[in-house]
Amino acid sequence: MRRAARMLANPMIICPACGKENEDVASECKRCRAPLRGEESAAEAVELPQSLGEVCRRCEAYNEPGVSVCTNCGLQLFAAPASGQPPLDKTPPDAFTPPSQVPETLSEELRALAISDEEAAEAGLTMAARSGVAIETTPPAAFAPPGVAQSAAGRAHLGEAVLAVAASGAAPARRPPPAPPRAPPPPPVLGAALPAGKACPNCGALNPPAAKFCFECGTPFARKAAGPRPPSIEVAAELPAETFEDATMESSPVALDEPVPAESAAEPIPEEQPPPFAAKLVLQNGSAEGTEFALGHLENSLGGSAAHIGLGDDPFIAPHAATLAFVDERLVLRDEGSANGVYVRVRESAALEPGDLFVAGERLLRYEGPVEMAPPIEGDLPLLGAPRPAQGPAYRVTEVLLGAKTGRTCHRGAPIISIGRAGCDMNFAGDSLLAAKHAEIRIAEDGTAALADLGQGPSGVFLRVRAQQPVELQAGDVVRVGDQHLRVDVG
Repeated sequence: MRRAARMLANPMIICPACGKENEDVASECKRCRAPLRGEESAAEAVELPQSLGEVCRRCEAYNEPGVSVCTNCGLQLFAAPASGQPPLDKTPPDAFTPPSQVPETLSEELRALAISDEEAAEAGLTMAARSGVAIETTPPAAFAPPGVAQSAAGRAHLGEAVLAVAASGAAPARRPPPAPPRAPPPPPVLGAALPAGKACPNCGALNPPAAKFCFECGTPFARKAAGPRPPSIEVAAELPAETFEDATMESSPVALDEPVPAESAAEPIPEEQPPPFAAKLVLQNGSAEGTEFALGHLENSLGGSAAHIGLGDDPFIAPHAATLAFVDERLVLRDEGSANGVYVRVRESAALEPGDLFVAGERLLRYEGPVEMAPPIEGDLPLLGAPRPAQGPAYRVTEVLLGAKTGRTCHRGAPIISIGRAGCDMNFAGDSLLAAKHAEIRIAEDGTAALADLGQGPSGVFLRVRAQQPVELQAGDVVRVGDQHLRVDVG
């Protein structure tokens, strides 16, 4: 059946000499070159493709009906007519040829297959209708919104003509072209809530307002042209001077085209000046003893790993504990207010104020200055205790333990409070860094105090730098931050 259907769709000519199947338009066999038809059959072969189109025998390209030269390779599609025969009529047939006028050149099989399944589906036909059974022939109406009655005048009668062709068994010479545009039906009266339909400019069918093409004939709708662009705002190159007046004060005219003062323009950042003299810090203790840190900036930060002088391995050092700056040809050390602060080694003696912290050996001590001691109450039983200072006020020195806890406290009178390992006012026998007599607090008659290093211990005495009071450094000075000792070298 499939082979028969293919033969009906593409009729073939069998060579009488070798039995080879050839196309129906071939004049000689492709295998043996034997002639396949006489003059009459050749004329019929020329006439038949005029209504069904032609496939080129050279490049096998399809050509529309009425074309005599292949549009792909230029080969003459049909044999030239004899000199005594009139030329072929190439006038296109009418839009629809009745079954009685169909040329007799078509076989009965082609007549039965004249309408394809797609054409029958478009016309609303079924297999029963093509077999002669009476069916509904009214085509579907044009689109209308829900709830609106369809107009009977808009219904087409294409099914009746197609049924007549199917019942008679004849096939039209060619598929009829689309019907000319019909006038759009009068718009139905819609409710206020329903938008108006979109009429097709080709067939007049109504479509949904948002449709991009006609649901009836497939004609695309033209897009709405984009609106005009808003006008651009142009500013004149030169504007006249305007005068702004206030009710409470007089103002002078302000010209809008005044040049911008040079002072208001962004000034480039000047390059950093080099330090006035060369200086560096040398680490004196720890595993990295001897490491040098050059002071290459006018201000050099001292602290954690991100600082210019980074000592990130010490947990007691803040990220930015202090700054070493060059000021007026001098090198000064400034405390940045960290919790543990920064200390400078006392050369011989340094002024001491109440609240100052200093380090002797491994001990952190705080000088609290003179304190008032209440006299004993007469008449009461005296309390047992150490003897009070014989003359004058008592001065207090307190030990600060790890975590800012208070350790032992010493109250002594003027003029000297000694600190060491043995034989002193404050003795710390277990501190190996302390000498027997390591340091003294010397109190003058006016009550001022000074911290002195006796020079008997290698660790020395360090006094904390007060906040907002930078200290000038000299060559050979030692700075302590955390547990690190750094010596200042100049030149």
